[in-house]
Formats: sequence, structure tokens, C-alpha cells
Amino acid sequence: MSFAQVLKDMMNERNVTQFQLAEGIGYSQRAVSKWVNKQAEPTETAIVACAKFFGVSADELLGIDSAREEEKFSQSKNSALDEMKSTKVYSLLSEKGKARVLAYTEFVLEEERMKSIAEIVEDE
Repeated sequence: MSFAQVLKDMMNERNVTQFQLAEGIGYSQRAVSKWVNKQAEPTETAIVACAKFFGVSADELLGIDSAREEEKFSQSKNSALDEMKSTKVYSLLSEKGKARVLAYTEFVLEEERMKSIAEIVEDE
């Protein structure tokens, strides 16, 4: 993964704007924009500053550290296995059992939707 993509991902994950990053590392927003848009490559000093800002290694920012990618892959793999198990179990249920599972699933989804709405209202 490229520096630009890793930088974008870290900014998105942490809700950091280009301006906030620029202020935090002592560079211009224009410089950060050029790095993010692959119009320029950062200096070593800038890479170190970004790494310190995000609390990661320079290797990770440069896409050299694969631990993060392995973690994402592992989570994705586990999720796929869970889905396969769920599908297998569901297929073994009677029609009445399937209806109950679907009804409960709809209940949980509505409950989570209401929780999300409540959190939004609390934030306002």
C-alpha cells in the first residue's frame, strides 16, 4: 500500500482533516494535500512527523508494516467463517425456526437503529 493511501486511511480512521494534520506536524495544508493526492512525496522529516502524530512507526506509514493488513485480513476471514456457520445453522432449521430467527434479527436491527438515533440526539 502506498504512503498516500496509508495516510488517507489513518486520517479517515481518526477523523483528522488535512488542515489538522498540517497544523499538528508543522507543514502546510497544501503539502499534506499533495502527499494525499500523490502529487508529491514527503521528505523523511515529514514522514517521521506524521508517524509521531499518529503514534505509529514510519514503516507502517510507508506501508512496510504488514501487521495492520494481516489484522484486517484475519478479521475479514473470521467474519466470512461466521457467516458460513450462520448460513449452515440456518439451513438446518425448520420453517418455524427460520421465521423466529428472522423475527429476532429484525428486532435486533431495530434496537440498534434506535440506539444509533439516541446517540445522535445526545450529541446534539
